Amino acid sequence: MIIDKIDLVNFKNYETLKLDFHSKINFIFGKNGVGKTNILDAIHYLSFSKSYLKNLDKLNIKYGELFFSIKGNFNINNFNHNVFLGYDHNRGKVIKVDDQICDKFSDHIGKFPIVITSPYDSNLILNFSETRRRFIDILISQIDNIYLNNLIIYKKLLKQRNSLLKNKIINKDDLTIYDEKLSKTSNYIFLKRKEVINILNQKVSYYYSAISNDNEELIDIIYKSQLFDSDLISLLTKNFNKDQILNHTTSGIHRDDIEFNLKNKLFKRNASQGQQKSLILALKFSEFDILNENLKLQPLILIDDLFDKLDESRIKNILSLLNNNFNQIILTDTNDFRVNKLLNDLKINANSIFIKKD
Repeated sequence: MIIDKIDLVNFKNYETLKLDFHSKINFIFGKNGVGKTNILDAIHYLSFSKSYLKNLDKLNIKYGELFFSIKGNFNINNFNHNVFLGYDHNRGKVIKVDDQICDKFSDHIGKFPIVITSPYDSNLILNFSETRRRFIDILISQIDNIYLNNLIIYKKLLKQRNSLLKNKIINKDDLTIYDEKLSKTSNYIFLKRKEVINILNQKVSYYYSAISNDNEELIDIIYKSQLFDSDLISLLTKNFNKDQILNHTTSGIHRDDIEFNLKNKLFKRNASQGQQKSLILALKFSEFDILNENLKLQPLILIDDLFDKLDESRIKNILSLLNNNFNQIILTDTNDFRVNKLLNDLKINANSIFIKKD
């Protein structure tokens, strides 16, 4: 799958912008603050119906305007598909694929898959467990609509259960129906996360070694879940009094986490910034493989600020991987001279797009 072109109107800092992309490697150049990241975020919108940066839709309208729109042309197996996403204050958000309105945004996910990474992804290693759950949920949701639907149902049930827990006179029987439904949906989510994290673990070490050029830097990914030790019904029953005191549910797959280890040591405590960036890219490249294998469709790869925290050796390894292993890639950087020198050294051709401030 490739994206041929994109057309923005009133999106973030752009009044209008039209870009054409090459089918292989594309570099978007420009100074800091000109809106390079916003272009990648617009492509993310077309894939997921929302911003990668988790902003509210209304915050992505250009200042002083009432709406924004994004149009993209995708080519899948030599068939063109036009994707339109629009938002305004009065009518809300709409997505159209080939002029057909998408009634459920969740049904759109996975049709135009992408893999995206930015400097903010350091939170994947350093931040709270919610960030790591979000990463695995986004990956699985693109290949398994049943998983996505179960996740939506689970979050809705959890919100309702937590609301009941704030009622001081509630008893266990009042929660039974929620506990049973939570247990049913969580079991599917748990098993799927376990399966995909195991596959991810096998792939990440290969890419991390290829980026770092060190076969001895072994990465281990460990899935942490309360459901390894007990079924959810038992956990919810056992922790009822605790949940009532705290006014929220303390057991379940919403407490899951993923642990990254380097040579059997906790990664976030021992890894350098360059090693952290290398792991993030290894995770994203592994995500590409999993999406490709399951969807039989090569996702787009979007990389914001490739050079951030990486030495020249690792960057060369990454560029070689991108050129040899993947399909269409769109990257951003501030320095076209630096990039072109590396590309020439590696004999890699790339399309250059220059963005200037209005």
